[in-house]
Amino acid sequence: MPQARSPARGLTVRCTAQSPQVIHISSTANQAVKHCVRLRESAKYRGETGSALICGRDLVQELAPLLAPMRALVALDGAALSDSVPSQRYVTVTPPVMQKLTGLGTCPPSMLAAEVALPQPADLLRTPRGQLTRVLALDGIQDAGNLGTLCRSALALGWQAVVLLPGCCDPFNDKAIKASRGAVFKLPLAQCSLEQWQQLVEAHGLLSLAAEPDRGSSSSSSDGNDWQAAAASQQQQAHAQEGLPGSLEGVQQRLADLPVCLCLGAEGQGLSPAVLQRCRPVSIPQAAGGQLMESLNVAAAGAILMFALSRGAAPLLAQLAAL
Repeated sequence: MPQARSPARGLTVRCTAQSPQVIHISSTANQAVKHCVRLRESAKYRGETGSALICGRDLVQELAPLLAPMRALVALDGAALSDSVPSQRYVTVTPPVMQKLTGLGTCPPSMLAAEVALPQPADLLRTPRGQLTRVLALDGIQDAGNLGTLCRSALALGWQAVVLLPGCCDPFNDKAIKASRGAVFKLPLAQCSLEQWQQLVEAHGLLSLAAEPDRGSSSSSSDGNDWQAAAASQQQQAHAQEGLPGSLEGVQQRLADLPVCLCLGAEGQGLSPAVLQRCRPVSIPQAAGGQLMESLNVAAAGAILMFALSRGAAPLLAQLAAL
């Protein structure tokens, strides 16, 4: 799974920790600016350099303890470059240059950008058996916003790793970094083939679950019985809930103790047949059996299912019961 990184290429002027220098750039045609733009726009270039570009003061400061020293820290002219964000190089730029390298139309005076080293891909197969109990597998998700949001939700809900199956976009895409709020740097990420994913599932005894749309009433859409079918579907779900053994807390505990790999596919295409055939399907019941809306956004569906499979559902319901 791990892939070797090429030696890093970056800004040409370096500062030592003992004698930090501030480099000033005023031209959008500067090679360093072009380098930053390519880091933001090209997955191939990010792989060649082993670097990514982070844009936004809050995000840079939040990730500084994890990623320091930054390879380069960029601020606008006149901004104070605090040594609270350690960096190999400190750079000040004009507003047009900052707009160019961040891709933003306007930049606030406090704007920061940083070139950082990409983390090494996680080798999840080396993780001792039993230590991975919550893994998120993404299959062919090309929308960077969805991928980043899913990583953010996974981190917030205590999931331990994310597997990127073939067809996923680069998690260090600028949009994915922003949508993840930096979670792509904090979570172990592994890019796997189908065979490697299957090895991981077997090695850790994970139950693979496939997120699928609610099909409760799809079979009756042409005979005018949509609402009757929806009602029947809801009644079946109610009976299933009544048949659950033990309290809700007990059910939550059993789910929390179950090692799970939740698999999510791209919107529209869904999971690939090769992944789907290795999974047990699970769906989120929708109002009117799915008649009101065909499906949920994949990031929303993923967050709901990850929460349902975490230890947070029972405490939340306890809070609501006290209202």
